[in-house]
Amino acid sequence: MPLGGSAVMLEFEAGQNARTSQRWLVALFVLICIVFAKVIPPMQSPDEFDHVKRAYLLSKGVLVLEPSASHGSGGHVDTGLLSYFGAYGLLPYQPARKLSQEETYTADGVKWSGKTEFSAAPGTGYYLPLIYVPQAIGLSIGEMANLTVADSYALARILNIVCSALLLLAAFRLYPTNPWVLALLVLPMSLFQFASATIDGLSLSLTIFAVSAFLRIARERTQTPAWLLYALALSLVALISSRVHMLPMVALLLAAGFYSRRRVAFVLFALSLAVIGAWLYVAMSTTLDKRVAVGAGAGEVIRFYLQHPIQFLRVLHATLVDRDLIRFYWHSFVGVLGWLDTSFTIDAYGLYGALIIGIGVLSISGKNLCTEWLARALLLACAASAVLLTFIALLVTWNKHPAHQILGVQGRYFALPMVLIAYALAAGMGTFQGYARKVATAGLLLLAYISITSTLSLLLNRYYQTFNPIEPVTAAVRATPPLGPESPIAIEMSQRHLNDPRELVGLGINFGTYARSNQGTGELQLQSVTGQVIRQSFDLGTLQDNQYAEIYFQPGLYTKGTVISLAGGGVSVWEAQMSNGYLNSCLVYIYADGKKKFTEGCPIPD
Repeated sequence: MPLGGSAVMLEFEAGQNARTSQRWLVALFVLICIVFAKVIPPMQSPDEFDHVKRAYLLSKGVLVLEPSASHGSGGHVDTGLLSYFGAYGLLPYQPARKLSQEETYTADGVKWSGKTEFSAAPGTGYYLPLIYVPQAIGLSIGEMANLTVADSYALARILNIVCSALLLLAAFRLYPTNPWVLALLVLPMSLFQFASATIDGLSLSLTIFAVSAFLRIARERTQTPAWLLYALALSLVALISSRVHMLPMVALLLAAGFYSRRRVAFVLFALSLAVIGAWLYVAMSTTLDKRVAVGAGAGEVIRFYLQHPIQFLRVLHATLVDRDLIRFYWHSFVGVLGWLDTSFTIDAYGLYGALIIGIGVLSISGKNLCTEWLARALLLACAASAVLLTFIALLVTWNKHPAHQILGVQGRYFALPMVLIAYALAAGMGTFQGYARKVATAGLLLLAYISITSTLSLLLNRYYQTFNPIEPVTAAVRATPPLGPESPIAIEMSQRHLNDPRELVGLGINFGTYARSNQGTGELQLQSVTGQVIRQSFDLGTLQDNQYAEIYFQPGLYTKGTVISLAGGGVSVWEAQMSNGYLNSCLVYIYADGKKKFTEGCPIPD
């Protein structure tokens, strides 16, 4: 074979190997994020309640939130979804609060109600809902398929992860990434956000995709295919309309026009700018946020600082010289998880810092700088402008006017500008090309290992492990004598229920059928606190062995019960003989408010 043919073959094989590696890398990333999604309880990312509401409203065709003078902007949300929120609303800002199996069981059983009520979600009113499409599809599929709210939410999470990963894969195909960018993806904060149903993970992927598309255009120049310009424009509109501090990135589309010499790029630039501007105008005009009393409208605050630029510089200076704020920026960039209530140790933040700096220095590349310096300089300028806009946006929307410092800024807001910096300083080479980058890759693997293991440990401690040992409940589980015409079964309610009797609408009773089909009809008789007795019959043939059968009845405050045979029999009820002497039937208490409890010491319901 001629030498030229051999070179082409080797180049083709190298490209194939790179694409295979990218697929495996992204697949592994998806797997890690799904594991995190299973460990992190629902709604534990800041404002995730509102993000899920926004996705739900998009699934119903709502693009602009409805303003409410008393609650702020929001929309009409399914009451089942709101009930699901309530199950996890006790965790934020309560580090000592843990999640119980009983609470999870209750939440997992919540269904879509088909009824709606108004609920505020003002923080999401500024975002063009295009970025919520994956979550909206997941919630919509779950509702149409009659899945539980929990399963619908899990589907929304998975679709969000998969869409983010597909964007990353496309970005890596367009332009080689580098260890520094990969390090940003495996930080605890990034993994936590990718696993949630918020827009942080998708916006990070959109940023990486947009930068990769731009650098590919800068390299291809007049050979740039038209579809790549359209992809860049769409990604920038989706990103900037939901992350307004990234507005400077629209300049990438203008620069792409000069690189490609294609008129369509300039048309796309004008259209993108018009869409983003129109949306921001609509959002600023219609969104009513009652969470913070700014004391002035956004337009009034902007005019004030345009007329008094020195005052803005004073406020910015007072913010940036505050050591506590700077420390918080760093910590929340690496990862202050949950609702900013779950932190690593000081030493851990130092270790993360050393690894990120080391990986970044080893990733820096001067290759192709002669031909790419303008594109890379533009990325740096966009990053610096985006950081400045972050402070301006929070000053206008989140601080009482006039402000002394700019509060509300979190370190995770700088992740997107950091991507631009990482590409600007480390572009031009293959992902793992060269000795320095191979050393950086070793650091990246160490960072990933530390990030994944320490974050999982922190999450387990935060949401599931108590500080003090839990005294085990000792109980001997046994079956009652079989039901018969002359052998009723007493339903012994637990002391937890009797001490706090609430309105019941149903009971799940753990029946034993002895692995056979028992024909006949049983009747559940319940006595209320007033002495009233209600009766509800059920088919013995439908009972499954060692499973809870849910029987619903007229709501009431019931404290006693009996199962009798109307015809046939042969089934037993499991009950727990507690170490304290109480005998409790194995029940699931289904309350009128949608909550459920089950008997301690008994088998946990499926």
